[in-house]
Amino acid sequence: MRAERPVARLRFSTANKMIRKLAAVLLFSWPALLPPAARCAWENIRYSDAPLAVVYASTGAYEVAYTAGEDCASPSELVSSPVSAWSGYLSLVPANMVNQGVVGFVSTSSVALDGALWGNPPGNSVQLLFGEDLAPSLSAPAVNVTRVYDNTGGVVNSSWAVTFGYSGRQLIISPSADWPKGSVFSVYISSSIVDITGSPVSEAATVYFSVLMDYQTDNTAAAFSDRRVRVAVPANAYSQDFYLTLSTDSGRREVAEANARLAALPGAPEFLNTVDVRPYDPAGNPVQPGAPCVVTLPYPDDDGNGVIDGSVSRLKASNLAVWHLDEQRGLWVKQTGASLDASSRLVSQPVSHFSNYALLALPDADVTPVYAFPVPFRPNAGNAARYGSWSDLITFTNLPVQGKIRIYTVTGALVRELAVTPPSMKWDVKNKDGELVGSGVYLWEVTSGKNRKTGKLVVIK
Repeated sequence: MRAERPVARLRFSTANKMIRKLAAVLLFSWPALLPPAARCAWENIRYSDAPLAVVYASTGAYEVAYTAGEDCASPSELVSSPVSAWSGYLSLVPANMVNQGVVGFVSTSSVALDGALWGNPPGNSVQLLFGEDLAPSLSAPAVNVTRVYDNTGGVVNSSWAVTFGYSGRQLIISPSADWPKGSVFSVYISSSIVDITGSPVSEAATVYFSVLMDYQTDNTAAAFSDRRVRVAVPANAYSQDFYLTLSTDSGRREVAEANARLAALPGAPEFLNTVDVRPYDPAGNPVQPGAPCVVTLPYPDDDGNGVIDGSVSRLKASNLAVWHLDEQRGLWVKQTGASLDASSRLVSQPVSHFSNYALLALPDADVTPVYAFPVPFRPNAGNAARYGSWSDLITFTNLPVQGKIRIYTVTGALVRELAVTPPSMKWDVKNKDGELVGSGVYLWEVTSGKNRKTGKLVVIK
C-alpha cells in the first residue's frame, strides 16, 4: 500500500448479482481513467482459504480470484498478490484510513487529547484502538509500559507490570497493581503487533496516559509534549479526586485568532508559548479548583544572557509575563504576580481558575544603552575608523524594539524624525527635505514608551 494513494478495498456484500458485477466493472475501469498519482492500489483486508471458494479463470485484462458465493473480478495487481482476497463488493477508501496504527484510546470518563489519555482511573485498563483488527495469535505482546513521572512531576522511569489482551481493533493493557494516582505512564508499542493478515499495524510508537489525581495530596501535572510546562495544585484544592488536561498546541483556533489580533497592534507583546489547562472530576465533568494554583511556562535562553533566543527584537526575559485568554473577546489579558526563575528559564503564575494561558514578552522600551557614533562625524578627514565615512554615516545602536529618533538643531528646530529599527540603524545626515545638513552641532533624542534619552552629534564636512 502506498499511503498517498486511495486504496481499493474488498468488502463482502449480499447485493444483487447484476449490481455487484456492474459495480465491479465501474471500479475496475476507474483507476485506468485516473492520473497516475491518484490511481488505486489493492489491499487485502480479509483473507480466507475456505474450501468452498471456487477458482475461476479468464483471458481478459482481469482475472477472477477466490470468491465465497459470488463472482469477483480482480486486476492484475491482485493476481500477483501472495494471498487471495475474500469475496468482493468493491469500494474505494482513502489510503490514510488503512493501517494507520494507533488511532486513539477507548475511554469513558477520561479525556483523549493531543494523542494522549488524561485521567485514567487507577484500576482501569488502558485500551488502545488501532486502525485494523489485530491478530492475537500472531501478535507478540511487544509492549513496554513505563511509569515516567510521579504525582509531583518527578522523574521515575521505572517499568510497570501489566497483562495484555486483544479484542478486535483494541489492545487492552491491564495493570498487575493499580496505577499510582497522579502518575504519568508511557506505552511503547513495537511493530511486531500485526493485523489479521499478518501485516504490522504500524511502526514503533509511544503514547502516554495520566492517572486520576488524589485530591488530598499536592499534585503537579506536566505536559506530555514538554514536561517543563507544569500546573501545581495544592492538597484539598478539590473536594474529590480530579485530573487535568494540558495542551501546548499553539495552533488552536482561539489562540491563533488572539495572536493575529496581537500582530495588528504596534508595540504589542510577542507570543512565545501557551498551555490550555482543563480540569475534570472523576466522571469527566469540568470543575474549577477552590484554592490558588500555579501555572509554569518555559522560555528559551540557552546562553543565559537574559535575551529570548530567536527573538527578532531581542526580547528580554525581564519583560516576560503570563497572559490569560479572554475567550469571549478573543484577546490576551496580562496577569500580575508572575515570578521569573532565570536559572531554570521558567515563569510561574498564580491562578485562581484554569483555562488558556500564554507566555508573552513585552517589547523592550529601555533606552539607557542607546548611543550614536562617530562623534564627531568627519567623513572627509581620511580616517574612517575614527571619524566615519559617507558610506558608514552616523549609527544609532542598542535601540529598543520600537520608538522614535529625533534630531534637532541647538536652537530646538526639528531636523529629522526616524522610526526606530532595532538593534541598530543609520542616519544619512539629511534633513526632512532630503538635503545634507550643514556642519555644526546637533542634538538627538530617542523615545520609547515613557522612556527618553538624549545626546549630542557634531558634523564637520
